[in-house]
Amino acid sequence: MEARHAIRDIRHSLHELAQPLAAVTGLLDLLLLEQKMDAAFQDELHLISERLERVLDIIAHIRDIVRTASLTEGEEVDADTDLMAVKGRFSGI
Repeated sequence: MEARHAIRDIRHSLHELAQPLAAVTGLLDLLLLEQKMDAAFQDELHLISERLERVLDIIAHIRDIVRTASLTEGEEVDADTDLMAVKGRFSGI
């Protein structure tokens, strides 16, 4: 039973970590749509966005590992907190 609680806590923590990162990524994407922006500043925003995407990819990989462990422990995967759904809502705006 203890492992099940630990897995649930990890999944929740990953979700809580991903939410604000995905939101910031979405805001950066909106900023990058602005036409009146210094090229150097735009390059910096692109770099920040790419690095945030990398962090979200790492979180997604960890979530996959935890999802596998959840299935091994017999715990259902909560589709409402799936990182890919969160990431998809904000990236590419």
